[in-house]
Amino acid sequence: MRINLSKTKIKNPFVEKVQELSGQNLLACYQCGKCSAGCPTVSEMDILPNQIIRFAQLGLKDELL
Repeated sequence: MRINLSKTKIKNPFVEKVQELSGQNLLACYQCGKCSAGCPTVSEMDILPNQIIRFAQLGLKDELL
């Protein structure tokens, strides 16, 4: 999958809504992988927790949902 990055992609209503609802700054995640490594249900997931955050960071709403 090819992703074209731009300020409008990263600063869009979806990213802002996720940040508002979660109370977290999505752009603070630097993909260390601790969330995926420590998740007890990761074996049941199609998309790993760190991948979910990356999709959200990039504003890839349709791909994420």
